[in-house]
Amino acid sequence: MPADFSLSPDDIAYAERILLPAGESFDEERRRFISDMGTLDLLAVPGSGKTTALLAKLLILDRYLPRQDGAGILVISHTNAAIDEISNRIGPHCTQLFRYPNFVGTIQRFVDEFLAIPYYINRYRKAPIHIDDSIHEARFSNPPFAIKGFTQQESKNARRFLMANTKKIRLSWVGDKDVLTDGYCGKALAFTKPRGNTKPSNYIDWTDTERGRVCEWVRAFKLSTLKAGYLCYDDAYFLARVSLSRNALVKSLLQRRFAHVFVDEMQDMERHQHELLEEIFFDAGTSRQGYQRIGDRNQSIFDGKPSIADEFWKNRETVLELNGSYRLGPILAGVVSAFAVNPIRIEGRRTNSDGSSVMIKPRFIVYSDATRSVVIQRFASIVRELANAKLLPLTAQTKCKAVCWATKAEANKTRLPDYHPPYAKVASSGRVEHAVLSSHLTFSGHDTGSFEPIERSIVDALLRVLRLEKAEDSSGAHFVRHSMREFLVTHHPNFWESYRANLFRWCLGIAKGDRDEVIQDIRQQLPTFCSAFGRQFEASKDFVFGELDTAQTVSSATQPSEECNVLMHDGVRVDVATVHRVKGETHTATLYMESFYEKGGGGSYESERLADQLQGQPLSDKMHNRVRQSAKMMYVGFSRPTHLLCFALHESRFQKIEAGICANTWDIERL
Repeated sequence: MPADFSLSPDDIAYAERILLPAGESFDEERRRFISDMGTLDLLAVPGSGKTTALLAKLLILDRYLPRQDGAGILVISHTNAAIDEISNRIGPHCTQLFRYPNFVGTIQRFVDEFLAIPYYINRYRKAPIHIDDSIHEARFSNPPFAIKGFTQQESKNARRFLMANTKKIRLSWVGDKDVLTDGYCGKALAFTKPRGNTKPSNYIDWTDTERGRVCEWVRAFKLSTLKAGYLCYDDAYFLARVSLSRNALVKSLLQRRFAHVFVDEMQDMERHQHELLEEIFFDAGTSRQGYQRIGDRNQSIFDGKPSIADEFWKNRETVLELNGSYRLGPILAGVVSAFAVNPIRIEGRRTNSDGSSVMIKPRFIVYSDATRSVVIQRFASIVRELANAKLLPLTAQTKCKAVCWATKAEANKTRLPDYHPPYAKVASSGRVEHAVLSSHLTFSGHDTGSFEPIERSIVDALLRVLRLEKAEDSSGAHFVRHSMREFLVTHHPNFWESYRANLFRWCLGIAKGDRDEVIQDIRQQLPTFCSAFGRQFEASKDFVFGELDTAQTVSSATQPSEECNVLMHDGVRVDVATVHRVKGETHTATLYMESFYEKGGGGSYESERLADQLQGQPLSDKMHNRVRQSAKMMYVGFSRPTHLLCFALHESRFQKIEAGICANTWDIERL
């Protein structure tokens, strides 16, 4: 089956019967993509049905498997959720796609299975024990007190450096040699002496010789951890690079193994992931595969990282577009288009049940300092009013969400907690609130082969103890994972070291089946743990020492946990979340709440950075990075709803743009 083979009308009809409602068919632009098996880029607007089009192509390819040459199909996405969707929707209809020699999985699993693990086994004559960030960090946070060939002082210096930089230290393959870097593929590590609590006037950095010895010690420790079989996810990419560098046959074999390569959600790939796939399957344009990259660069929301899709995803010679959005109506499609960093035509095709186009105008919700706290309630009331007027569906399946970019509460800077205060006080984890400590460590899905769910369960239990003991951070909010860590690192660094060692030991004990021993050890450690936060171990004793009632706990696990990030008003449920959290979702109604974003100084609000776009003007070709970030954030947030979009901003900022707002596009709601 060559890359340029022709599909028959029956092939398309077969996919339509499985994937589309009765009587519906793929439009011409989707048929064009489904039929093309060559190397190309597919750029798809929000709600264009690109995943369904990809599934149609895979269904059709499955009909022609196995190939005579024995080659397979490779399907890669960034997340397990995306892979699960592929499996759930077409798995029952595919007889070959999910079998050898084909592969459908995440980029991480592909790198592990085809590059990192084979190279590791060949190098060390054994398989790695774990490829997991949590386990790696736990081992790295408890380094040995001495390594052969180093003095006691050199080891002390290295441990001090390690404690201050645990999460940053990575091995990268640079110029055919391994280099310690600040993050994977980052800058070479600068081995400067940590300042700690030393006064600037008393601080003396290490000498060049001391820095060199620290570097050698850390490298020796990192390599020993690697050899022991405890890898972080970045180590897999490091080993993949070494493998490709040292054995040219690896690339050739992979190219022969997979005749068709599909990478979905390409915009979510990191630079090193993209470059690895390009080297193997594009090979400077010489590879014979049909290599297709699928996604929307405008939705590559990020946090200021240099590895954004715009910088490395350059269009192929063949570029197809899916311009029709079946999520957005014509008005909303026009609004979203103005925020496209990479210009693309969006054709709003959303229709009502009677076949008419959805024409609900988006609304500005203009608030004052006094009315900011009722913005979400007013949004819910607008949804109710439109539902009563039969302009918007409101059922048990209706999703209404209020989203915001920045979440950390700070005086005089409006962020998500200012609109919905409970968000700042209790993290919305979506996990069950177990009745006793034993429950946390029994019914928490610890059979995944990873320490991560075990560690999460233990930390959640400790946070529960702090809530019961009424421990609060400097802002008066309950501790969450990151604020607990920051507090201990800042105020009790020695305790933080012992805590991390204990956490690793507890995770290992749970994994080995020694749950009861771990629970007893945690109970013994809790008085000291609470005292670090200035609290007595008293109010949480019932939770800590309570007996596990198996029947009651299993029953409670089926019930929803406390939904602190949900607001009910006028019979409308509104879920409160970050923009990052709702990426990829479809809502009936979305409220985007502006927030103060500050990175590297000079912070401002979306309505200030993107005032022209709110007035319908396209983005300039030359824009500041912060404007680019903001535009992508609003592009993602604004493109979630099928019917109603609201944008909340302060009256002082609205006054500056009001004259340029088109009345035919926007309605204005003043609070």
